[in-house]
Amino acid sequence: MLAALPAVMNGQDIHWQARGGIGRSTLFAGVTNIEDRTGFHVGGGADIGLSKNGVWRLQPSLQFVRKGWRFEGYYGSEQIMEARFSTGLDYLQLPLQLAARLRLGERCFLTFRTGAYVACGLSGKTRLDVVNTDRCETFDVNHFSHAFDFHSCAYDRESRPVSYPAFNRWDAGAIGGLDLTLGHFIIGYDVCVGLTSVSDAGFMGNPVGNAATAVLLGAHPKNIMADLSVGYRF
Repeated sequence: MLAALPAVMNGQDIHWQARGGIGRSTLFAGVTNIEDRTGFHVGGGADIGLSKNGVWRLQPSLQFVRKGWRFEGYYGSEQIMEARFSTGLDYLQLPLQLAARLRLGERCFLTFRTGAYVACGLSGKTRLDVVNTDRCETFDVNHFSHAFDFHSCAYDRESRPVSYPAFNRWDAGAIGGLDLTLGHFIIGYDVCVGLTSVSDAGFMGNPVGNAATAVLLGAHPKNIMADLSVGYRF
């Protein structure tokens, strides 16, 4: 942002954007027996021209992002019941991306973006739904603040116990995508891949499968998310 200030002050080539998106989020590496869940982001930022022809851009932004995962298994102590669990992690995320904007028409552009992000975890919760019943519950534990063992009553689909450690509050990684701008409206596709771990070790799933993914992708679970977004360019 500081590097872009001279260009902004001289050329005033700056536009503000508001956008939101919805897609799928999960973890990769070190955790098996989980599935993706719906994720989303909402926020805004700036589109700053770095070159006289307007091709090269800098795009800092601020977003509220929900990531997470789902898993199916069992819940109970004396009576074990089929259950579905959905874990959502809410972050305040700051992406900083370098972009190349190509003109397709009078007010039509195709923009390619790549960069990095840093995010701070605000709240992490898990919802329980017992299959074929009306029972549902959101556990009142912030996963960024405390470890949680589901009262020693949660199991994955292979009947292995599930217990969450306190997740790392800070997340950082790579982010990128592309935008199609039509006048003031933006249609985008975004991919966000964490490079820091959500926890210091795997916390559920098949140990053999966890070890295999750890060899290929790294020892610790990380966030990954892909979504479609729509926005407005002021």
